[in-house]
Amino acid sequence: MPFMQAPGFAIEQEANRRLPGLLRELLDEPIAPANPERARPDAGVNMFLSDERGRRWVVEVKASSRPGRMADAAQQLRRSAGHDAIPLLVVPYMSPAGARAAEDAGVNWLDLSGNAHIRYRDLYVNVQGRPNQFRSPGRPSSPFAPKSARIARALLQDPLHWWRQKQLVDATGLDDGNVSRIVRRLDEEFLLERHDDELRPRDASLLLDAWAQDYRLGRHHIMLGHISGTGSDLAHTVGEGFAALGLHHAFTGLPAAWAMDHFAQFRLVSVYVDGDPHEFAEGLAMRPIQKGANVQLIAPNDQGVFFGEELQGGLNCVAWVQAYLDLLHLPERANEAARHLRAERLDENARAN
Repeated sequence: MPFMQAPGFAIEQEANRRLPGLLRELLDEPIAPANPERARPDAGVNMFLSDERGRRWVVEVKASSRPGRMADAAQQLRRSAGHDAIPLLVVPYMSPAGARAAEDAGVNWLDLSGNAHIRYRDLYVNVQGRPNQFRSPGRPSSPFAPKSARIARALLQDPLHWWRQKQLVDATGLDDGNVSRIVRRLDEEFLLERHDDELRPRDASLLLDAWAQDYRLGRHHIMLGHISGTGSDLAHTVGEGFAALGLHHAFTGLPAAWAMDHFAQFRLVSVYVDGDPHEFAEGLAMRPIQKGANVQLIAPNDQGVFFGEELQGGLNCVAWVQAYLDLLHLPERANEAARHLRAERLDENARAN
């Protein structure tokens, strides 16, 4: 039976109760009695533990595995642990993006659902796939909701650029109040850095991972169908047909990855349409079908998907960030194409730090 996720202090109490037993199970050896020495409030950690072999564990407990929070906690934990202790980041349930942030920072992690990644000298533990035993009541507000994500999109288009909030208002079409609220949420997630009254991503990779964690392609309205043709030839047929009809569109997913970097042949043509997808389907005489579809017309849940659109290889495409997010939810070689696109567009030179 899943537990309702409790914030803050309740999670610390749950960690105090469960952690010794979880470590005993994972290490397959006795663990010292669960009388953790409480850390000082300013120590940057929640508790210290010792195992049967005399190894000292420095533990930081967090209520969320959001990537920015994981990266920030990992930095503090490494400083507190020093060289003679095992730093361990503990959360109710570790998301893939949070795990990547912790591992990139060189910090071990364990979740209270029983998953873990621990590497220390001759000790190696890796447990994945245990289900989330903690669930949140309802869906919390996110800085990556459809309209809110316009801020992240603008920041990731040029992650080294310093932005004033007024510039973000102009770039996104959001009002001052919305921009202030979204920027505050990104700050709370440790995803921004500031210089006077300007801001930019603390780490573009972290910001992208945090957005990807919340993003779902299926939240747009998608219409599937079939048109004669295949791959890039079909994409050009679709694009030219829409252009002739004066219908605003932008390719995403594998056609966009192909147009940008000529990566991966494909069958499914994914394209955002600015309007009723039935009108677009009729314009191309597309036959609506589910099984065997080779075209998906996507009516976006926010016009922000078109921000940064650009002509690439004869196709009007969404910005690479949007294409990357969509590739994570598409078939064929989409995940491979996503990794390639990210490596090409978000390399070390594009990171804020």
